[in-house]
Amino acid sequence: MRKICLMTILMAFALLFVNSCNTKNGIETVPAKEFAKVIANPDVQLIDVRSAEEFLEGNIEGSVNISLAGDDFCGEIDKKLDKERPVAVYCRGGRQSAEAAEKLSSMGFKVFELENGYKEWVKDGK
Repeated sequence: MRKICLMTILMAFALLFVNSCNTKNGIETVPAKEFAKVIANPDVQLIDVRSAEEFLEGNIEGSVNISLAGDDFCGEIDKKLDKERPVAVYCRGGRQSAEAAEKLSSMGFKVFELENGYKEWVKDGK
């Protein structure tokens, strides 16, 4: 009986772990192909959280640059984005967008994050 209970608990934790890998706290991390579908929706707000210099080197068409490293990231978000609409976010490799996604989620946004960032977008031929 103990073995069955232990196995059930372990299975439950394994399922929770698998489900939390791609969706967490209102944040859905998606690969480039899926991200392309997400941003095709005109209701989705697309932001690039890299520096202005990185943004000018190349970006996803239609994105707005709001640098995570800026003086007032959350203030800029409040001024420029509608909380009633979902946000798609990306950076170069995924680290900054993950941090930005957490902030956006805590502000009440539904967030889609590009898995592995802009470099994956380019690699995938987007």
